[in-house]
Amino acid sequence: MEKISGVLPVYRDSAKVYIEIPERLLGRELEIRAQVNKGFDMVARPLESMGVVYLQKVEDHSIYIQRRLFSERVADKNNELYKALCKSNKQPVDIIYPVVAYSADEKGYIIDITDMLKTGDDWFKVTASQIREQDASRARILGVHEFSDGVSFTIHRMCGFSPERLLDNVIPPRGFLALEIGCVVTLLPEREMRERFADRRFGYQVISFLDYSQNPYRAESDSIIRKWNLGVTENDRGEYRKGKLVDPAHPVVFYIDTCCPAEFVPYIKEGVLAWNAAFEKAGFKNALRVKMADSKTVLEEQRAVIAYDLHEAGIRTGYTFHPKTGEILSCRVNIGHGFLPKELWRYVLECGTVDDRIRKEFFHPDVVGEILRSKVIRAVGSVLGLKENLAGSAAYTAEQVKSVAWLKQHGYTGSIMDNNPYNYAVQKSDKVAARELMPRIGDYDCLAIEWGYREFPASKNAYTDREALREKFQKCSAGYMFPASQGIEVRAGDLSSEPLKTLGFALNNLLRLNEALGNIVYSDKRYDSGWAIMDANRQVIDKYGEYLLQIVSCLGEKRGNVPLSVEEQREAMALLGEYLFAGDRGLISPLAKGCSWDVKTTYIRQMTTVFQKLLSPEVLKRMQDMEQVCLENVYTLDMFFGDLFSMLFCDFKVDSEISFSRMDMQVACVNTLFEKVADVSVPVVKWKVQELGERLKVLAGRHEDEAVRKIYAMLSMRIEKVLNK
Repeated sequence: MEKISGVLPVYRDSAKVYIEIPERLLGRELEIRAQVNKGFDMVARPLESMGVVYLQKVEDHSIYIQRRLFSERVADKNNELYKALCKSNKQPVDIIYPVVAYSADEKGYIIDITDMLKTGDDWFKVTASQIREQDASRARILGVHEFSDGVSFTIHRMCGFSPERLLDNVIPPRGFLALEIGCVVTLLPEREMRERFADRRFGYQVISFLDYSQNPYRAESDSIIRKWNLGVTENDRGEYRKGKLVDPAHPVVFYIDTCCPAEFVPYIKEGVLAWNAAFEKAGFKNALRVKMADSKTVLEEQRAVIAYDLHEAGIRTGYTFHPKTGEILSCRVNIGHGFLPKELWRYVLECGTVDDRIRKEFFHPDVVGEILRSKVIRAVGSVLGLKENLAGSAAYTAEQVKSVAWLKQHGYTGSIMDNNPYNYAVQKSDKVAARELMPRIGDYDCLAIEWGYREFPASKNAYTDREALREKFQKCSAGYMFPASQGIEVRAGDLSSEPLKTLGFALNNLLRLNEALGNIVYSDKRYDSGWAIMDANRQVIDKYGEYLLQIVSCLGEKRGNVPLSVEEQREAMALLGEYLFAGDRGLISPLAKGCSWDVKTTYIRQMTTVFQKLLSPEVLKRMQDMEQVCLENVYTLDMFFGDLFSMLFCDFKVDSEISFSRMDMQVACVNTLFEKVADVSVPVVKWKVQELGERLKVLAGRHEDEAVRKIYAMLSMRIEKVLNK
C-alpha cells in the first residue's frame, strides 16, 4: 500500500485507508475537526466534529478514543483527592477501534478508518437544511496530506439536495450534488496551556466545573475562559516582565480564502488587525496576523480561516476548544453572500441624514467596506472567546455619543461585542465624521482582552494568576462592564446611558430622512411604477415602529433594583405623545401614496403593534407591581392612563385641532384597550376604559369639529357596548 509518512502515518490503496497510532502517542490527545471545503454554496464551513480526543490502548488489541469530561477537578496531582477523583470518575469511551495490523517494528497500532471517513458520522456530522441523504456507494477519499502536527483527508461525498424555492407546477429534482469535506487530525502538544479563571466583569465563553482544590471541606463552583494560547517565548520573558511589547510564541494567523471578493479583502484584514491594539494592552504586538490563501494552502489545516460562501446571508463563527484548559484550537469565520443590502438599508435608516455618501450612492464602496470591517471586528471578537456584551452601547451619555472630541478618542460604544446600532443619535449639525457612525473596538474590549491574555511569567499557576489579575483590576468597575457584574437591565439596540434622548434624535432623523427618500431611491431620476419607493417607505415605517417599541420598553422598567423615575417615564410618554399619538407627521411618502400597496395600512398596522405593546399586561403589571413595592417616585397606573388619554385626546379640549391621522391613532388605541378589558390580571383597564367612554360621550356633543364629534360618538358607543357584554 501507499504510505504517507508523518507524525500519524497513513496507509491507503484504491479501496481502504488506515492510520497508524505510534505507541509513543498513547495517552496523548488529538484534535479531530472537519469542514465543508466546497459544495452546496459553502466554503470552509465548519462541521460538528469530535474535537479533542484521548488515545488509549487496552488489552484486547483495541484502541479507545475518549472525549474526556472535566466537570470535577483537583489541580494538584499529588493531592490524595486527585487519586480519589480518578478512581471515582472513569472516563467514557466514544469509539473502539480494533487493531487490524502492527507496524514493522511492532511499535505502531494500525486501525481501519475507511468507513469513518467515507460514510460515518462519528468523527463529524454533515447537517444542513439543504442537504438530504448521502449516496454511500459513490463516496471516496480523494487525498491524504501530512503536515508537521498531523494529517488531513479530502473526502468526496454525494448528497441529495433540497431546492430552496419551488416554482408553481414544477416537481423538484431528486438529483445528487458533490460535497467535498476536509477532515483534519492534529496531535496536540504535551504541555497544556495554563487555564485562566473567569471574572464576572468580563464576558467570556466559559467552562464551568467543581473544584476540590480551593476548599478542604467542600467543592467550589468555578469557571475558566476559552482563549487562544499566545504564550511568551523564553527569550522574551525578560522583556515582557519589563513591560515591553513582544511577539507571542503562537500568534493567531487568519487565512483569507481566495473566494473572498478582492474589494472586500482590505477591509477584512483591517477588521482582524484592529484587535492588535487591544492585545498591546496585554503586552503583545502582532498577536493577530493575516495571510492570503493560495493554491498551495491546504485551508482545512489552518487554525484560523475567513471564508466567503453563498449559502446564508450573514456572518457565522465557530471554533473548537480544549475541554480542560479552555484553549481555542481552531476557528472559522464565514461571511455569507447577500448580507450587505440589509445592512446598508439599516445604515441608511439610522445614519442617512448624516452620511452624504450613502444618499448619493446606495452601494458606495467605502460605506460597504466600513460596514464589513465593523462586522468582521465583532466576529473575530467572538472567536477570541468574548461573549456578547449588551452594556457596551449604554456606556456613554447622549451628549458624549454626539461629541466630535469624545468620539475621536472613545467611539460611541464601550464594546464592539454589543449588538450595536449605527450611531443614530448624531445630527447633521454635530459635524461628526462618517467613520464615527460605525462601532469599533471600545474601552471594555481592551480591558477584557488584557484580563484574558495578560501573561504572568513569574506566577506558579492559574490561581496565582487570578490573584495578580484581581490586584491589577481591583478598581475596574466602569458602567460598560459585563452586565452580569452590575445587576442592570440592558437591551439590544440601546444607544447611550440616556436612551430616551438618543431615541428622540433618531426619530427626528428618520422623519427628515423620509422627506428625502425619493432622492435616495430615485437618485438617477428614473422612476418606476412606485414599488421601489413603497418598499423603502415600508422600511422607514418599520424602523420608526422599532424606535417606538424601544421607548415603550422603558415604561415600568427598573435600573438595577430601582424603578425608573417618574420624570424618566414621563419623558418616554412625552416622546410617544410627539411621535405616536400625533399621527404620521408626514411619515407616509407622497411618492408612495399612489402605489397599489396601501402604505397607510402598513403604517396603521405597525402603530397598532406599538399600542399592543404599550397596553400589554406585562407593561401594565410591571407598573402595578412597582406601585405596590415602592412608595416614592413611582410612575403609577393612574399617572400612566392620565398621561396617555390626555396626550392622545388633546386634553379633551372642545376646540382642539385633531388631524385624521391622530384620529387613526385614537381608534387604534381604543381597539387595543378592548382586547385588554377582559384580562383579570389588570382590572384597572376596565375602569379606565369606562372613564374614557364617559369623557368621549361628552365631547361627542360639544366638540367644535363635526368629524371629531362623529368619531368620538362612534368610540363612546363601542365602549359602552363592550363594557355591557
